Amino acid sequence: MAAPTAKKIREYLGERYRESDEELIQLYIETHKFYRKLKKEVDTVPLMMEHTNKAGATNTIKNPLAIEITKTVQTLNNLLKSLGLTPAQRKKAALLGNGGRTDDDDDFDDY
Repeated sequence: MAAPTAKKIREYLGERYRESDEELIQLYIETHKFYRKLKKEVDTVPLMMEHTNKAGATNTIKNPLAIEITKTVQTLNNLLKSLGLTPAQRKKAALLGNGGRTDDDDDFDDY
């Protein structure tokens, strides 16, 4: 998995890049680094683990790191949304730049 760089994110932003994006870019990079560490750790341990509670009963539970990965992915996605870099946002930007039409559009809807 390639690590994102500030330069690459700025390239993705293109003309939409603003100096105020820098804080979000750095936060994304740091959070992605944390995600990669979590993923590496989760890949070495089972997804389900045995846990003995206070009463002495043993249950199978989801690995807590897997739960943290889910939270981290949500954070990464929210940061991408804040930067306008989700696939849906890029598609919308492309449509706006193309008069709201895609290459698949034809004149059928005009009738």
